[in-house]
Amino acid sequence: MALIFGAAMAVLLSATTQSGAVVETGAAIESAPATAAEPSVAPLILKRDTPIHFMVVSEVTTKTHTQGHRFRLRVDKPVFVDGTLALPVGITAWGEVLAAKKSGNAGKSGSLEARLLYVDVNGYRVPISGTNAAKGAGGGAETTLGILALGPLGLFAKGNNAKIKAGELMTGFVEQDTEIPRPKPAIP
Repeated sequence: MALIFGAAMAVLLSATTQSGAVVETGAAIESAPATAAEPSVAPLILKRDTPIHFMVVSEVTTKTHTQGHRFRLRVDKPVFVDGTLALPVGITAWGEVLAAKKSGNAGKSGSLEARLLYVDVNGYRVPISGTNAAKGAGGGAETTLGILALGPLGLFAKGNNAKIKAGELMTGFVEQDTEIPRPKPAIP
């Protein structure tokens, strides 16, 4: 009996297939068919300095936003890598207010400086560079009219706040070569 058990174990240990799986059916031992592995899909690489066009989603203004405020943009033109759509229109990107100076008395206008941070592609961040600066229109003429009409009280006339308007277009550039997943092909 031990001799039969030992022979069966030897057959079991010597049965190999590509997948290494062994299936026992009744008294016979068969190899399971190997499963086909999914082909590996190479990621897309967005090259450094690739231009990306954006549109500001909501107005950013010195009246309500301060340094450090993050604001949302969206990709405005598609970006292709080797004929493959890497960044479709509508993908979310983020920017940040670097400096915000509110308008002041005597017609001093506000100023705003912002920078682009990254594009969010399915949980991957593509670092981008680019800046935008805005300055409110000066209120010098209004201040002069205020002084003529109200005397010294005209000096309290404020200038205009700076703003980056919703719908304003900006261009940024990929900061460094960045891998992103290749989009899966559409199933017909």
